[in-house]
Amino acid sequence: MAWREPAWFTRPALRFAFQRGIEACGPTARIVRPPRRYPGGFALAVHLDLPDIPEQTVTIVFGQYSPHTPHIYSDRPSESPHRYAEGALCIWYPYDPAEQQWTRRKEEWWRLTGEWPGQEAPHHTPEPQS
Repeated sequence: MAWREPAWFTRPALRFAFQRGIEACGPTARIVRPPRRYPGGFALAVHLDLPDIPEQTVTIVFGQYSPHTPHIYSDRPSESPHRYAEGALCIWYPYDPAEQQWTRRKEEWWRLTGEWPGQEAPHHTPEPQS
């Protein structure tokens, strides 16, 4: 296997800067153990208590093989059609143009009407890149 530069989150200063950046927006965040499927990864749990959405904890996970693409999990609501098989939120399909990617307004519309505005992307779990 060829040498690869270590992931950004292996440096404590960068992990803490990421955490401080989220906390600067208001929510509290804490570093947590990543799920087993992301060994050697980095995870941050963010508690959200915002108007118009249920109180929830969102966990942002970076894997060692995908250090620049976060996997995002929410502890509620779980019935969203925009989740991968393992439960991660389908926030965007990496190959979509900007106008087709997830936005908060589209999610709000779906929660109000049950209709997703726009085309549906496949929700298969992407394979880790090595």
